[in-house]
Amino acid sequence: MDPAIEKSTERQSALDVAKAAFFAANGSIQHIPRGIGKDSLRPPDVPPPRYGYGRIAPVKSKRGRIITAAEKEALAARLMECKAAGMSRYKASKHLKISETLCRKLIEAHSLDFPASG
Repeated sequence: MDPAIEKSTERQSALDVAKAAFFAANGSIQHIPRGIGKDSLRPPDVPPPRYGYGRIAPVKSKRGRIITAAEKEALAARLMECKAAGMSRYKASKHLKISETLCRKLIEAHSLDFPASG
């Protein structure tokens, strides 16, 4: 038989004995080992959550990819190619798969002549 099933059966029988002792004494509490008289079959070594609420782990913040200086220069060159092709800033940023903020920062940092509208 599975050990977990045996342990559960043992705990259930201890619970039944505790209930029988309680009702045999006309509702007065007997000396019952701690944790046996509870209706829940939670393992005794696991404490219940405080006030009935579980603890929720905080969401970890996710940082975007880190772009090196060489990659920034390559992106600036590709931005100028997109401008030569007649794309707007928005379309160029979507074409290069970068954010519009990064596109704007690249244009400012490398002083590129790239108007907001094509």
